[in-house]
Amino acid sequence: MNDQGKLVVTFLTGLAIGAGLALLFAPQSGEDTRGWISDTVEDEAYKLRRKAKRSLDEVQDALERGEQKVAKVLKTGKTALDTLAAKLE
Repeated sequence: MNDQGKLVVTFLTGLAIGAGLALLFAPQSGEDTRGWISDTVEDEAYKLRRKAKRSLDEVQDALERGEQKVAKVLKTGKTALDTLAAKLE
């Protein structure tokens, strides 16, 4: 499992434990507690979506850079082959 996967599992575990403890020890009413949990989950889900979007953007950037490097290598190889073919003629 990669670091991001571990982070997600750790986050979800902490969220579940925190929600359970909040329900057990909360001095608020059930309705208030459910509202707090709902807000917290929404906030954390939003943060997780933002982090996932940033990660996806980084992967796309890395793929684009890799594609550019491959294209450069292929162009260099083609130039070398053309030069060699010209010398052999």
